Amino acid sequence: MKSINSPLTMVLLIALVIGLTLVSNALQGPSGEAEEPDVAGELVPHVVFSVGPLEVTSTVVNTWAMMLLLGVGIYLVGRNLKMRPGLLQNALEWIVEGIEGLIREMVGVEDTAIFLPVVGTLAFFIGTANLIGLIPGLKSPTPDINTPLAMALVVFFSVPYYGIRTRGVWKYLKHYVEPIFLMLPIEIAGEIARTFSLTFRLFGNILGEEIIVSILFVVMPLFVPVPMMLFSIFTGLLQAYIFTLLTCVYISGAIKAHK
Repeated sequence: MKSINSPLTMVLLIALVIGLTLVSNALQGPSGEAEEPDVAGELVPHVVFSVGPLEVTSTVVNTWAMMLLLGVGIYLVGRNLKMRPGLLQNALEWIVEGIEGLIREMVGVEDTAIFLPVVGTLAFFIGTANLIGLIPGLKSPTPDINTPLAMALVVFFSVPYYGIRTRGVWKYLKHYVEPIFLMLPIEIAGEIARTFSLTFRLFGNILGEEIIVSILFVVMPLFVPVPMMLFSIFTGLLQAYIFTLLTCVYISGAIKAHK
């Protein structure tokens, strides 16, 4: 892939983001005519339908819609890849190269092939989940704690997987009892704690941002929409980056433990 070094590309990407924000705000209708939103009702997931004893909430429906959009988008982009990429392909290659660079820097490997599927998928999924609420009619699934918890559990199981794959079963498991066997409960507690840390960091930051934006929509509906949508984009992408960064740090710890 070819690196993106053109300032024009960055300007076009920023213009695209601002344009999407303005379109989203316009589609949601004039702010002055809107009723005051129910902040709690907007944030708390509700049951959409039930399948026997299973209740399907709005979070699940929005996640399905997001996965459908991602799947269709990936299919359309994948079938039109070119040697001389256009703006969209260029932007996606830039993002992938950025994730690969993050893996190389944090994990300390040159070959990112075995790490990119998990790390890259988490980055794209969380970034899209944080921004999907800008589309009228859809809500971000990340303010529901079940979504961040699911992402954190993926990391929880990925860390030992990569540790065992790169170091072997015995060498990986041995680090739990080094330098003495009394470290075993501490190591296990640490892995559980960081799972909760990942969960509540993503959940708390996105929920807090959603609450602030909702309150400001009520207080200053004529001036807030566009700046707050830009703030939401910044916060959503930042939290996706932080989650990805911490995932790389935890994977690095597993493959380098007590070397």
